[in-house]
Parts: sequence; structure tokens; C-alpha cells
Amino acid sequence: MTHSDVIIAGGGPSGSLAAYELARQGISVTLFEKAIFPRYKVCGAGLTHKILKEIPFNIEAILETEIHTFTFSSGFKEVFTRYNADPLIYCTMREKLDAFLLAKAEEAGAKVFFGTRVTDFTQNKDGVEVNTANGLFRSRLLIGADGASATVARRADLRDNIMPGLAWEAEIQTDPLVVKAFSQTVFLDWGTFPGGYGWVFPKKEHFSIGVGGPAHLSRWMLPYYRQFLGYLEFHLFDRPDLQATGIQREEQRLKTLSLKAWPIPVRIKKSRFHDRRVLIAGDAGGLTDPLTGEGIYYAVRSGKLAAEACSCYLQAKQQSLQSYSDAVNDTLMNELSEANRIKYIFNTVPAKIHGFVRDSERGWRAFGKVLRGERWYGDVGKGLGTWRFLWNPLCTLARFVSWFKERSFQKHGFPG
Repeated sequence: MTHSDVIIAGGGPSGSLAAYELARQGISVTLFEKAIFPRYKVCGAGLTHKILKEIPFNIEAILETEIHTFTFSSGFKEVFTRYNADPLIYCTMREKLDAFLLAKAEEAGAKVFFGTRVTDFTQNKDGVEVNTANGLFRSRLLIGADGASATVARRADLRDNIMPGLAWEAEIQTDPLVVKAFSQTVFLDWGTFPGGYGWVFPKKEHFSIGVGGPAHLSRWMLPYYRQFLGYLEFHLFDRPDLQATGIQREEQRLKTLSLKAWPIPVRIKKSRFHDRRVLIAGDAGGLTDPLTGEGIYYAVRSGKLAAEACSCYLQAKQQSLQSYSDAVNDTLMNELSEANRIKYIFNTVPAKIHGFVRDSERGWRAFGKVLRGERWYGDVGKGLGTWRFLWNPLCTLARFVSWFKERSFQKHGFPG
């Protein structure tokens, strides 16, 4: 007996959007989510304009802050601030976003089972048999959207070309006047170590503060995180408007509400994203930006692409799910592969890029256009004009320099 046309493992953005798109077409969908919503997830939850454009309904109700200002530093030095009149990104909490998206899928007709983990599956000529802690379920197709744990992807042998990353993030409380003063500002530290970065995202009543980078440099991330917090406490908040409020230094102390680590899988080459009747999407497919660690856009987009492929297959418009792998590779992986090459260049000359964004209006505008989805990573090389022929050799050279710098840092760590 077939219980539904499509089973989805995972209720994050990719699973929820796939469920929503399928259910509103009248396709029967069952979604299994291992957690009970709302649940906390490590994520800065900065939502770019291109994410909002991909979500097919209004999510304004869950947006907590809108960001007009970025404050940059490189190794906690060379600090500068850039402002934009229109919002660059919006911030929310991931538990709010995920719960909202999944509720929309339920409203569209998807059946959702919380506290139910997909543990295994088998494929046959008639469909897929899916094992869960609550029994066996059958469907014609299976979408693995179960995040970094990627049980479905692992069982389907679809986890090749994955570069592991890692993030530490905490929810941080401080004086409400401090939170309000920085409610429109994201702080970004980059270039402190190869492939690493730190961020502060303001939320309604607190800050989300974290650091991330390559997993093989993980031993240095907590020391970097502690450095970051110390810097924020004693330097970032020294503003005349805050001092005028009478806030004492002690009241500006950052109080940690939670601190958790989370893996960030990054696929660095084009690959298969399906196996017969199984597709993978979002973090489960390693669809994460290697430059910024951002994965929500790629989760939403891949979830919609998965739904489109499943719909075509179920309506006998195509014989296989190959169109899904093709679409992911031709759109998302082209962009992510280019982001990886830009990451190598940044790792090679971080001070130059930091200075370019600081001193050049062109650099700042380009940064803003990428955030807003008006410009793509693939456009960067084209910006060289007649020197475009140098882009590929530059990226190849930067890859080797970046590799050397990462290995050197892995051995020696921070200076001093």
C-alpha cells in the first residue's frame, strides 16, 4: 500500500518548501521531522532579498530586524562601517522561520509527523519503503531534506565531494538600550584566519553571535569566538550615543544564553543529487555557500526544484529524476563553485578585499548587490572586462595559496 505520493525527511526550509509546492498541486505529501517544533537551530538567520523572493508567501510577521548598516573588521582591526538607505537583509530566529514555513506546508495539505526520524529506506520498482521509529511507510518518491545529518543522502550514497565546515553560535543578552542601538547593524569580522569569519546579527531582544570556518581548523574556533566576544565588549560598544545614555560598562556585559556548535556541509563539485526515486535538498545535499556559510537560499531553491521534478515525474512528464540533478548543477552548483573560487582569492589577499570594500564605492555597491540578489558570484570574473582571461589562472593560483595558508594555520594557529 502506498501511503503518499512523496515522503519528505526533514522539516527545515528545503523540506517545507518542497512539501508546500507539492501539496498545493494536490499531490499527497507526508513529512517526517525528528524534532518537535518550534526548536532551536544554530543559524544567524539573516534573510537576503533573494531568499524572500523565492518564498512564495509573505513572511513579514516573523522578521525581527532590518539591516541597513554593516560594520567590518579584519582580525578585529581596520574597523569601518558602511550604510545603505534600503534594507540589505532582514533577521529572524530560525525556530520562527522553520515553524512558519512548515505551518504553511500543513495549511496547503501536507501531513506532518513531529518527533519522527527517518532511519532507513529501500527502493523497488513500485516506490520507496521508508523506515521510521514509528513504523514503515511507503511512497512513490522520497526527498531527503534532513539537514547536515543527511541520513537519506548517506543511505543513497549521495554524499560525495562534501567539504565539512563548522560553526559555533550563541544567543547573547545585554542591556536593551545596547540591543536597540545596534538593531540595524550587522558586525562582520573576516580574514582573521583562513576561511574563517565571525558575525553579530541583531534580533528583537538579543544578539546572535557566532564564528565559522573549515572543520579541520575547528580547534581554533572557540579561542576565536572568545576573542570576538572580548573585542565586542570592550570596543564595539564605545559609541558616544551609548555613553550619553549613562549605561555603565558592567551593563554592557554580554551574557551567554546558549552556545552550540553545528556542522556546515559544503559541496565543492557538481554531483548527483538523486538516485532512482530519491532526491536530496538543502544541507543534506551540501548546498551551502562556502564563502559565507549561508544555506537558507539554497535550501529554499533546491526544495522548490525538488518539488518541480517530483511533480513532473508523478505526472509522467519525464521518465526519471535526472532533471533535478541537472537543474541543481546548472544553477545552484555553478554559483556555489564560483563562490568557492572567490573564497580562495579572499583567503589569499583578505586585506586587499577588506580595503576594497572600505575605500571603494564600487566595492561596497558590489557587496550590496550580491546580498540583494542583483548580482551573482558568476558575475565577478566578468567584471574584469578585457582582463577576464586572467580570472581562471588567478583562481587556480589562489587555490594553492589558500591551501598552504590553511595548512600553516592548522599547524601554528594564531600568532603569539
